[in-house]
Amino acid sequence: MTKKNIRFIIGGFAVFVSAFILFVNFDDDKNFATAKSLDIFYSLFTEVTKNYIEDIDPEELLEIGISGMLSSLDPYTTFIPQADVERYKVTTRGEYGGVGAVIGSLDSLMIVTTVLKNSPAHKAGLLPGDKIISIDGRSVVGKSYEDIHELLQGQPGTTLNMGVARAKNKKPITFSIQREKITIQSIPYFGMIDSTIGYIKLRSFTQNCAQDVKNALRSLQKQGAKSYVLDLRDNPGGLLFEAIQVTNIFIPKNQRIVYTRGRNSLASQDFLTQENPLDTTANIAVLINEKSASAAEIVSGALQDLDRAVIIGSQTFGKGLVQTQKELTHDAMLKVTVSKYYIPSGRCIQKIDYSKHNRDSTVLDSTANIFYTKNKRPVKEKGGIIPDIIVESDTISAFQKELKNKYLFTNFIAHTFSYDDTMRFSAETFQFLDTLYNSFVNFCDANNFVYNSETMHLLNKLQESSQKEHFKIKSEILELQANIVSQQAHLFKDEKQAISRMLSLEIMQFLFFEEGTTAYFLPHDSSIITAKQYLHSPQLYYDILHGISGVHKK
Repeated sequence: MTKKNIRFIIGGFAVFVSAFILFVNFDDDKNFATAKSLDIFYSLFTEVTKNYIEDIDPEELLEIGISGMLSSLDPYTTFIPQADVERYKVTTRGEYGGVGAVIGSLDSLMIVTTVLKNSPAHKAGLLPGDKIISIDGRSVVGKSYEDIHELLQGQPGTTLNMGVARAKNKKPITFSIQREKITIQSIPYFGMIDSTIGYIKLRSFTQNCAQDVKNALRSLQKQGAKSYVLDLRDNPGGLLFEAIQVTNIFIPKNQRIVYTRGRNSLASQDFLTQENPLDTTANIAVLINEKSASAAEIVSGALQDLDRAVIIGSQTFGKGLVQTQKELTHDAMLKVTVSKYYIPSGRCIQKIDYSKHNRDSTVLDSTANIFYTKNKRPVKEKGGIIPDIIVESDTISAFQKELKNKYLFTNFIAHTFSYDDTMRFSAETFQFLDTLYNSFVNFCDANNFVYNSETMHLLNKLQESSQKEHFKIKSEILELQANIVSQQAHLFKDEKQAISRMLSLEIMQFLFFEEGTTAYFLPHDSSIITAKQYLHSPQLYYDILHGISGVHKK
């Protein structure tokens, strides 16, 4: 959007405001207040851009003003400028033109963190751990994530030349990569857990994901599956229509799955299943966690309310606000919250009440409304979906986060492994040995890794402030610092099991992609182990769905 266009918009805006004020019904206080506010905004914007001491970019100022205004509402109501519209659409289409590499920031460089299987980046030989130093002959050192992300994407069929620095090579390597249409698979993995239980991992609710679930289910049925695990952990949601279609696979036709309520009739709708189901009798376990949101909560919540599945894991995110997209002038867009989601029992899955302008405002247990499932099990409306069986998610310590954020896992694996290692072992036969862990610890030492703990940072700040205020506590602070340094020296030993697990995950991702990562850890997954227990026992399964046992007992 050019400055000329901005001036044109502002001029047209002024005409609109004048006409609005002239013809509005002044008995309508709200309309008058809106017209008055628009008039004040136009006047203020004009005077600031004309008179401020420094030259102002009107487009930038307008976007900042819009962002500030929308930030007072909720985090999902957002302005999408023209430059970001295509990137936004990728999240719902599940496909884009690019090279198939995920990047992250490391100091002044961007590092390849993940390469998608069979993508142009994979076929060209790009590896996780490669540091991007140039694109099409121009240095990108110091460039932002957004700048490089935009350079990597483009029309399928076009070519880019990427220069990377690789730990094993003394000189930079240049890859010529032809962009392709990159499709993000909604189901990265499905397979048999044992002889009778099928497993489906659903990553997100993008276009046609319901058909992908049907295809996976049919394949598992042919392999002998009698019951299923539907894994919605870390699923951020997506398209409402796809959520209804996925639920419809297990729920009969003409059953209300979700309804929305907003300020007007267009925002208030009932959504029913439209097709004949694929399977209404097989036992199902749905896995959820705190990162399961929106459409994932609709599916798990509807299956829980209709007593069609046992829900296992931890409480979901609680995103029950519905957005719609509105096209704006000059190809910009507005994503605006118009209603709330309600699932069959009548409960709303939204956790935070943004109308109170308090993002920490949640429903308390003592005040949560009680609703009932089809079998009359009591379920609380406290935001998100509370599972029938609670299995807490694994937590990552601050020390482990530091190792990951500094890409020590990624760099170690790139230094130690290559794609040729897939000829020596598979995801199922890989064993993580102590010698490998010791090599990782030595690698961290060789790369001068120093853990800057938050506690040490606070002690340093305390020492500075105590000196300014002349408190004589230096010796006490030094003693605490020495104690922390001593304990930090043992973190690799104390957290060996968790770090080994994270490193194994990264190795599987590097060598065997997401399919291998999932297959390797399924036998050790506590939620999967719990799901198997209930799916193999008809009595345990029955007791949960009829309120005899579990979190939602009668």
